[in-house]
Amino acid sequence: MNNSIKVSIPGKIVISGEYAVLYGASAIVSSLNQRAAITIKNSNKQHNIFVTSGLESNFPFIIDDDANIIWLDLDPGAYGLLLKHAFNILKPKLKEKLSITVDSSEFFQTTRDGVIHKLGIGSSAAVSVGITEALSHYQAVSTSPKKLLNQANSIHQAMEGKQGSGIDITCSFADQGVIECNKNSVKNHTWSILNWPKDLYLKVLITRHGASTKQQIINYKKARNLYPKEFKIALDQFLEITESISIAWKSEDVNLIIDLLTNYDANIKRLDKIGDIGIYTPMHTEIQNIASRHNVFYKPSGAGGGDIGLALSSSLDALNKFVDESIKVASYIGYLD
Repeated sequence: MNNSIKVSIPGKIVISGEYAVLYGASAIVSSLNQRAAITIKNSNKQHNIFVTSGLESNFPFIIDDDANIIWLDLDPGAYGLLLKHAFNILKPKLKEKLSITVDSSEFFQTTRDGVIHKLGIGSSAAVSVGITEALSHYQAVSTSPKKLLNQANSIHQAMEGKQGSGIDITCSFADQGVIECNKNSVKNHTWSILNWPKDLYLKVLITRHGASTKQQIINYKKARNLYPKEFKIALDQFLEITESISIAWKSEDVNLIIDLLTNYDANIKRLDKIGDIGIYTPMHTEIQNIASRHNVFYKPSGAGGGDIGLALSSSLDALNKFVDESIKVASYIGYLD
């Protein structure tokens, strides 16, 4: 076993393909500068230790014969769930006691009034990948990248109740900037690396109103079952539009990309209104109204309903003016570096 291992895994945003990816469509996703760091080393104690940036205490634990974590003192609650799922799924063969540190502080922001806010940019996916890779490296186990990716996805699926497509795991695992992938990318270990189109500018906005991706997908599936005809029509359009977005992105046709994203978004909003899914919160709607005044395209990222929105434009000046006005309208709105 190695003396110390540290891995760093990025978060992600979904640019296009949300929901349609559940049915085989391609999604365009991008890794971010915000990263989770996982460090594993010898604890030099008679027990293992878990440390998380989300809590101040250290959490000693042991592992039973079935790779279940047993907390010896305090229980980290939700902060320790991914680690518990990881040990259950990976079942590492350890010859010594470990100190495992998960630093996901870059996935949190502190508001002006001192409130700590979690960002919806894929921290659980990043940590799932990070723990998988770190444990494999620490044990010096020869594991194929394909198997590591599938293991990380299994951990994340256990956390999310087997909802989702796996594109967030694929993006964090790939760590290659903008990629195109689909729901089979985890199983097949395949994706395409894309260039960022010249003269396409992006701002990632934070509304500080979080949401559960798991719950959003449940809401979507419930609405789909209630309104099968409307959702079938939209799905056919989704599949056609995502294919066109892929072609436009690769040809770097910025105006066409924005037109297609606008069309896709109109279909998402229609379904959201029909099924009361919760993709477009009042805040997202207000921000989109501001964006339209500046000729900027704006959409919630990923499953929607949460704190992350994407603003895209062929004009950096228009994009900056839009951001400035958004912040003036709602002082708690921010954006990622």
